[in-house]
Amino acid sequence: MNTDQLLAAKNPGKALVVFIVCMAVLLLSCIAASRTQQDFGRIRVTNVSYPNANGIALRAKLLKPANASLDNPVPGVVYIHGYQNNRETGDAYCIEAARRGIAVLNIDAIGRGNSGLPGDPGAPDFDDTYGGRSSLAYLRTLPFVDGMRTGMMGHSLGARMAYEIALTDPSVQCLIISGFAYTLTADRSSPRNMLMIFGKWDEYRQRMTGTKDFETEWMQSSRTGQVIDAENPNFGVTYGSFADGSARRVFMPGTIHVQESHDSRSIAQAVLWMKSALAPDDAMWIEPGRQIWPVKEWATLTAMLAAFAALLPLGLMVLRMEPFRELLGPPAPSGYTRTGKAYVISSMTNGLLMWLYLPIIYVLFGIHVYLVHIDKAFPLMMANGVIWWFFWINVIGGIMIWVWYRKNAGSKGLDLLTLGISYDEKRLLLHCRRFYKTILVALVLFLFTYGTEHVLESIFIVDYRFIFPFASDLTPERARLFPRYFPFVLVGFVLLSLFLHGQMRRPLKSTWLKTFLNWSVFNVLLLAIPLILLLAVQYFPLFSGGNVLFTGPGGMFVSFMLMLFHMIGLLIMLIPLSTWFFQLTGRVYLSAFLNALIVTWMFASSQVIAPIPI
Repeated sequence: MNTDQLLAAKNPGKALVVFIVCMAVLLLSCIAASRTQQDFGRIRVTNVSYPNANGIALRAKLLKPANASLDNPVPGVVYIHGYQNNRETGDAYCIEAARRGIAVLNIDAIGRGNSGLPGDPGAPDFDDTYGGRSSLAYLRTLPFVDGMRTGMMGHSLGARMAYEIALTDPSVQCLIISGFAYTLTADRSSPRNMLMIFGKWDEYRQRMTGTKDFETEWMQSSRTGQVIDAENPNFGVTYGSFADGSARRVFMPGTIHVQESHDSRSIAQAVLWMKSALAPDDAMWIEPGRQIWPVKEWATLTAMLAAFAALLPLGLMVLRMEPFRELLGPPAPSGYTRTGKAYVISSMTNGLLMWLYLPIIYVLFGIHVYLVHIDKAFPLMMANGVIWWFFWINVIGGIMIWVWYRKNAGSKGLDLLTLGISYDEKRLLLHCRRFYKTILVALVLFLFTYGTEHVLESIFIVDYRFIFPFASDLTPERARLFPRYFPFVLVGFVLLSLFLHGQMRRPLKSTWLKTFLNWSVFNVLLLAIPLILLLAVQYFPLFSGGNVLFTGPGGMFVSFMLMLFHMIGLLIMLIPLSTWFFQLTGRVYLSAFLNALIVTWMFASSQVIAPIPI
């Protein structure tokens, strides 16, 4: 096995050099992200915490412009992110607003990020703005904020919260909603100075606007007729007056729902709107097209990739240490590989299993609604659907692998040792000492990853993300969710690793590096292509004819389809780790434990804890 070249490297210091390079990239990326959100000194960024009206703790990121002071109070805005997000999702809007002289309170809505949990929706003190109203009150207490010049911004469900607050509080001078539509409760003067941003291809159009074709129907709808005083209003035109609060504008970017929070044209519209409605200091004004938020977004992605890349050399160095050296060893020598027609058939079978995504999730929510309310024990309702699907398709796949193995055992060098799940050829045998050491190595690598992120987030106030929330620090409440979800994720990864590295093993290449790259690419494509095709089934009809195929009750399926983008990103990052540690140990368990720990952390730290709004 050519992995021997790696395990018996003549220069063990190479792994240390690669590790140092990865850590340097990680640190520099976090610094770049931090400096960008500070606009290189023009904004002061801090974490703030305060109680909600019902006592639940709220955390927010406060962006204070350099010119803000007690003697020179500036306008202020509260930003509320969407349902399945946290405060970092709103940074694009918040950074650009703060650069232009507006103080911004970018909140973790209750049930998200590091804010507290929402409690029972039926409780008399339940806050359906998830901390939005208390955040506006807190913003107005800041001595450098002019309480008479405050506004609300939000995306998706956060936009609905911002909208409801502005409707009932006429002192809110500016409202910007994206991915949400004003309703018949609005009129030509309430809420004051309202900008609506809604994507041409937004998948929630039916739910949010009641239109099938937003572009042709919305501006002639009864809702628009109630808020805009014009016979034939158009997109991108301002109607009414900022002076009396009747200013109205609808902007339609060519985006889907999730892109609305990261669209440069929409952000340009928002900062121009705030300039007119809140009158920030002209000395701080920057042309709306000059935006720096993408630097932060790409920097946090680079930081996350560098953190996971660092696990490759770090894992090798740990395994080379004397207590763990016995875990090192290439996959058992065998003539078995999966190629040609057999590989294609197995790939297609796997794809069909993965396409059970929505049906399996629908079954889970049917059980939840009609049989057992699982949200008390498993409150991450969006994550519940994904984990339930991941668990069951791999259990079904594991059964299929066992039937296949029983049929082919002994042929082509195929045995349990070759598959990487046993220390014996004929029976399932786990070497206790080695197995415990495997778990210990996985824990060491995970604690290093989490500890590094936690320290850097504490210093630089940025977490691992790109468009979607991926991973951040854990609150005590979220840490307690870890043991509830971990066993299901672990079973899924053990069986998935058996499929990738056992049944679907590719031929060796001439060097360990070529083998690693080849196996990683094939394994990622094997899992990603079915999900990409499923996305194509959703988005080709949308882009070609305006039809959203998978909507579900209250648009629930749209939310889960959007999660596929996030899951494909996870696969691209984690499957090479799985390949690497199988090459190093010849067993599926180290990578399965490590990936299960990482994914459980990601879900526990970043996924919403709140009822699905359907």
